[in-house]
Amino acid sequence: MATQSPTRSALFTLEDAKIAFNIFCCICGIGSLGMPSNYARAGWGYATIALLFMAFANIYATVLLSKVMLVAPVTVKTYSDLGEWVAGKWGRIVVVVSQMGVCLLAPCAFLVLGGTLLDVLFPDSFSQTVWIIFMALMVVPVALIPTMKESTGMAVAGCLGTIVADVIGVSI
Repeated sequence: MATQSPTRSALFTLEDAKIAFNIFCCICGIGSLGMPSNYARAGWGYATIALLFMAFANIYATVLLSKVMLVAPVTVKTYSDLGEWVAGKWGRIVVVVSQMGVCLLAPCAFLVLGGTLLDVLFPDSFSQTVWIIFMALMVVPVALIPTMKESTGMAVAGCLGTIVADVIGVSI
């Protein structure tokens, strides 16, 4: 009778690499889109302190979320499941409402941010409202993508475009 060895799970899988790459693409694009404006408005001292604080808060929240998910039962798979496991029915409601708020308001913030930046880049072309509407129309094809797997190509293109634009902007 052969002894069976316990199953081992890989420390870092291909799915983990894909997730890390998507997160990198999102952070690179979002961070470099908003940071120049923050530095211009707040100055390098306050903006750097704010950047470090936001980085610390995000890392701390991620570590805490990871610790909670390690002790959570296997039935906990989503944020709303986690909210219910931690705080009952009201926990689920609070998590769902806050997650929906993020999902609905973050795109609005990016449309306004993009419209504001384009209005500054091209001051005498269109009004800020027209730029925001233009950005909203450009987002429609992205909204029609059914899953995150199909969006990887766009994330790569956006990340590379942002890096190229940052290099050009810094070198000028």
